[in-house]
Parts: sequence; structure tokens; C-alpha cells
Amino acid sequence: MGVIIKKQYYWGYLVVGLSLVLTYAIYFGSMWFYDDWYTYRLKYLAKIGSMGTTMLMCWALVLAARLRIVERLFGGLDKVYKAHRGIGEVALYLILLHPIFLALNPEFDFVRFFWIAQLPGEAGHHLFARMTGLIALGALVGLTSLSLWISPPYHYWKQTHNIFGLVLALVIFHGVVAQGEIMSYPVLGAWFAVWAAVGMCCYVFIRVLYRWFGPLHDYLVDHVRILGDITEVYLRPRDPKRKMAFHPGQFLYVYFDSTDLRAEPHPFSISSAPQAANIRISVKKMGDWTKQLPILKPGQRAYVWGPYGKFGEHMTEHADMESVLVAGGIGITPFLSMVENADFLTGKYNKAHLFYSVQVPEEAYYHDEITDLGVKEEYLHYIPHSSDSEGYLTPEVIADRVGDLKTKVYLICGPKVLMDSLREQLMEADVPFEQIFTEDFSII
Repeated sequence: MGVIIKKQYYWGYLVVGLSLVLTYAIYFGSMWFYDDWYTYRLKYLAKIGSMGTTMLMCWALVLAARLRIVERLFGGLDKVYKAHRGIGEVALYLILLHPIFLALNPEFDFVRFFWIAQLPGEAGHHLFARMTGLIALGALVGLTSLSLWISPPYHYWKQTHNIFGLVLALVIFHGVVAQGEIMSYPVLGAWFAVWAAVGMCCYVFIRVLYRWFGPLHDYLVDHVRILGDITEVYLRPRDPKRKMAFHPGQFLYVYFDSTDLRAEPHPFSISSAPQAANIRISVKKMGDWTKQLPILKPGQRAYVWGPYGKFGEHMTEHADMESVLVAGGIGITPFLSMVENADFLTGKYNKAHLFYSVQVPEEAYYHDEITDLGVKEEYLHYIPHSSDSEGYLTPEVIADRVGDLKTKVYLICGPKVLMDSLREQLMEADVPFEQIFTEDFSII
């Protein structure tokens, strides 16, 4: 387990878990210190749900802020986004404990609780506490469910996430007005105040300040090229002296200043080598926004944030092992950046085996580009693969071409079903878990 934590960067999950443990320790420690226990025992589960959810909401905003230190903890921004999604799912289940176990109290009155007007004898702040709690609960359940199970178009998903910080603000307001434990116990209140401040600062940073203080680079569209259902966009820096430096396998966010495209940044792998004059992104036409990219004109402004990601670093970290690079369809893009890198072409890295898997050979749009590199076989062993004629890419197929599976490190990028199934099959073939890495942009 220690090796897995070190190699697969689960330190981030460990830190999140420890923050939850510490939250509950402060909560129960405060109750013990003040000798202030509940007579209705199930209320403890309700509080575990509400306090845990509040902490995870703060973490969700921290994970959304694209902070370098957080990226290092999780081993790449794509892993941060997966953690963001997973934490949102856990928060959804935790918050359900709060209303369920409060409602199980024999003294709970459903009619009075859900009545939107002020009740006889009820103080005004009790009404505010009651209503803000219900609104926050509904908003959290609705927004989280929308992301987890409905999978709306990217721009709708983006808009719903833009208001998530407001939900946390409502939760904070509810906690203050309700005059509960966080207002009664100073240490617990200070703990949540710090986390709420951190979460809200991250929210303001990514939603308002990031466009000015994030890693922003000023580019122009140089030209656009169409390859089947892929649109290649070549970007040149407005100032050649301020070109964005990146490592092979990294990705960026880009927003195009075009009236024909929605004003929203999208993440794409960089498919050009670091030494290339222009940055290239290769975008598969999958939705309305990506289908409109061919309308871009040379000279239009592009705002580029980045670079992000640790995917290509795994080859360096495992320099004593041969690499197996598995690309499924458009998943070839980060590998193009790697194999076209000057260091790779001169044999700085250990031997790499590149599987380029597509359904039919005609979909291997970058086949000629890879073969034209003329890289020595001792540096790059290129294996095109067609699933229609050769079947699915399996560990058995890979072993026939590369030899012993357990002595290799694996970098996989492509459709989620390919990455998940191949990772599982490799582990069943006794490949150590810490030698398998994936690049996953399934963020919604």
C-alpha cells in the first residue's frame, strides 16, 4: 500500500480523509469538553453528515481552483478533477444523513418544518435557519446529481458549477443563523471559519481572478487543418519571447475570442512537441462547440492557460523501464507530443512501444506523421492496431509485441472504457498497479 500511495499519488485523498477525521475529532472533543451531549442519539449521525458535507464542499472548491500544490498531491490535474467528482458524490451521500436522521426524531414535525412562513412563537432567525437549510440542501442535491448522473452539455455543466460557491455561502449562512455547534464551540467554529474562507477564496480566484492571475498566455490562431473528424488548431504566441513552455504530454485550457463560439475555456492535450514553433491542439468533433472550431480564422486571439498535467513525467520517473504507450483514437494526442520531442528522438528515454488503436485503419490520422519521424526502432517501436480486423487490444496482444508485461510501465489515453478495461486486465496479468497510468478527461 505504501508503494501505491507513493507511485499513484493518493496523498491527496489521504489529506482529504485526514481533514475529515480531524473535523469529527474537534466536534466530539468539543462536546466532551463542554459535557454537552444529545439525548436523541441519532442526531450524531445527522451532524456527521452535515459537517462532513461542509468540509467536502470546501475541498471541492479547492480542487476546482487548479492550484499547483493540489495538482502535485493528486499527480495531475485530470486526477484532481476525478477527485473533485468523487468528493462531490461522497458529499451527496453524506448530506442525506442530515435530514434523514433529524426526521427520525419522534419529536420532528414535518408540517411545521416545511412550512415556509414564520410559525407562532418562532423567532425570525429560526425561520431563516430553516429555509436556508432547505434551499442549500435542494441546491446541493440538484447540482451534484446533475453532474453525476445526467451529464449535461459541457457549457451547461460549466454554468451550474459557477454557482457552487454560492451554495457553500448559503451553507455557511445556515450554520451561523442556526446557532448550532459551530457557533457554540470556539475551536470548531474557528476550524470551519478557516476552511470556509479557503473554499470561498478558491471560488473567487477561479471564477473571477484566474483570467488575470492564472498561468495565462496570449496566442493567435495561426491556421486550422481538418483531418477527418479531427480539427487541428495551430496557435502562435503574440510575442515570440513569451511562448508557453511545457513538457511532453501536458495539456492546456484555451478560450477563443470569436463571436461564433461560446465564451468558455476547454481543456485539450498538446499534440505538438515542446520545441515546435507553434502549439497544436487536435480536437475531435464531439459536440456543438468542437464542431464549430473549423470556422476559426488566422489572427483570431486565443487565451491559453497552462500547462497542466503530469502524464508525460511517468516515463522520466520510470527511466529504467521500457514504456508501453497505448493510444485509443484521439488519445494519441499527448503521445504525439512525447514521441516528437527532441529528447525522445535522440534516445534520452528508454525504449517505448506505441500502440495506436483505432477501429479501422482510415481513422489513424496520425499514422503517417508518426512513421515519417524516422525514429530508430531501438527508441520507438510503433504498432498500429485496428480493432475491426485484429480484435480488441488486450494484454495478450500487447505481450506478443513487447514481451514480459511486468517489466514495463504503461501510459494509457483514450476512451474511458478502454482505459478502465485495459488497466483491470493488466492488473489481472500481475502488472503492478503502480506501473499503470491513465490520462482521463471524463470530468462531467
